[in-house]
Amino acid sequence: MRVFGLLPYVDESELQPARDGFDAEFIRRLALIYDQLGYERILIAQSAKSPDGMTVAAHLATITNQLKFMIAHRPGFVAPTLAARMLATVDQLSGGRAGVHIITATNDKETQGDGDFLTKDERYRRSREYVHLLRRTWSEQTPFSHQGDYYRVEGADSMIRPVSGSIPIFWGGSSGLGVEYGGECADVYALAGMTLERTAALIRDVREAARPHGRSPRFLMSIRVVIADSDAQAWARAEDIVARIRARSDATVGLGSGSDESAARRMAEAAAVRSASDPRLWGGIIEATGGKSHAMALVGGPAELAETLRAYEAIGVDDVLLRGFDNLADAEMIGTHLIPRLA
Repeated sequence: MRVFGLLPYVDESELQPARDGFDAEFIRRLALIYDQLGYERILIAQSAKSPDGMTVAAHLATITNQLKFMIAHRPGFVAPTLAARMLATVDQLSGGRAGVHIITATNDKETQGDGDFLTKDERYRRSREYVHLLRRTWSEQTPFSHQGDYYRVEGADSMIRPVSGSIPIFWGGSSGLGVEYGGECADVYALAGMTLERTAALIRDVREAARPHGRSPRFLMSIRVVIADSDAQAWARAEDIVARIRARSDATVGLGSGSDESAARRMAEAAAVRSASDPRLWGGIIEATGGKSHAMALVGGPAELAETLRAYEAIGVDDVLLRGFDNLADAEMIGTHLIPRLA
């Protein structure tokens, strides 16, 4: 099981509000921890207010040796043929370390900040066509044309190709079209942390959607971890984290708050896991932030966390994206004490 990391643009978490929007020195320090401690790849996030992830990936390629990148990218703002060339450029500069995570976004209001007024279903349909054009731009050896519902190109061509001929495409989304098009488009299907039962069901659904297209995607689960030297210390730390969040006057703001509907759904999920047969799955942060945080978590010492993640591996999870609550210290703890147990 390979472990991925997340690269925030500033040292921010539910415990620590951001002092600014971009910290180059923090990004450098965290990337080097990931590179040196055996992380496979890092997610470089994108939102309607974030810095440019492709530029950050190109910069990190110059200071890391083997760390791969999963560059979040929202279709709709850059032509797919140009995006394909941009990604291929990063891939060439990094020696084949680029990957792209297609983000369709669940929150209509947030996407409108960048001028995107399509509905969620329309964005999924656009993303599907976008992925098709990315792959054609990377693979076609002669100029090609395309006319679809969202894009039209004539004589599209590229003088730059990815190192291995293509770039892995990550895709997420558990709604109907998210699963349907994920089965068709994804090299790696990304899912949020949830119970073993629900994870197994979603994996089955995506595999069923992929079968008619002759595809067999890998599965990447993203989940937070509360890690400490021992199981007892980890649970004590979880209680302390909740207490510190509730003591903050802005505790209900959280990271990536999304819509009220999303917050209500997360609150229901956090309550449900308490009675599920997943003893290390914990929704305390979600409840403490009123559903504004996405932070479903696993709690335990390294041995207990490794055992739990192996259970997810047994039902089809290939890789995990793990993030704690203290960005630098937890990244180092995961890399030093958990990754060797999962290798």
